[in-house]
Amino acid sequence: MTQSETQAIVTVSLLAAFVDGDKHERERTEIKRIVDGLAQANGVHLPTLYQDVLMKRVSLTTVLPALASNESRQRAYEMTV
Repeated sequence: MTQSETQAIVTVSLLAAFVDGDKHERERTEIKRIVDGLAQANGVHLPTLYQDVLMKRVSLTTVLPALASNESRQRAYEMTV
């Protein structure tokens, strides 16, 4: 999986976690726990992705095209569930 796919997966997961407008600490903790290994493995900077999502600098329409492989789309789905 490429770095851009990993970044897109993490971003989609963050967007899903915050879609309700609430930013609960338990959501942040769970997202961090799940994506730490994935993000670190591909050199993705998690705090930057958090900022991008919270500041609404990214959206699903801008992120989804980066999910080029079936594997990355499946992983994004599993992480958002």
